[in-house]
Amino acid sequence: MKTIKKKLVIFLSIITLQVCFNSASADEKLYTVSGFVTGCSSKHSIHVILYDEISFKDMTAIEESIYEPTGSEECKVPFTLNTPKGSYTIAAFEDENNNKKLDFFFFIPKEPSGFFRTFSGMSAPKFEKLKFDVDGDFVGANVELQ
Repeated sequence: MKTIKKKLVIFLSIITLQVCFNSASADEKLYTVSGFVTGCSSKHSIHVILYDEISFKDMTAIEESIYEPTGSEECKVPFTLNTPKGSYTIAAFEDENNNKKLDFFFFIPKEPSGFFRTFSGMSAPKFEKLKFDVDGDFVGANVELQ
């Protein structure tokens, strides 16, 4: 009998924690981050990637959207991402060989790519120099591919 009561208490505790966690995450407001990707060819898919500090270090996107080319001469791809309040950076690249990843030659991108914030120098980009803060809707997070 004690075992059944223990299992019931554990089960109810888990359900209570899940309900609390789900309601807390459901209350978190999402903000819209939007902009344009330019400098592309209009021939290949454009990947727009959102990173926070942890995912940037691991190079694992917290959100990735893929936009197909329009076929027009000018490449100006609009994008919209939804994210909670926080610090982020946005990267984009044109997938010229359609393998769904940015290809590198050593540490240099082989495909057109860029960030919302620009950086200079020969070193790897740093999150601190590329980040921007989201605490409301953010318009104008434009990325120019190079």
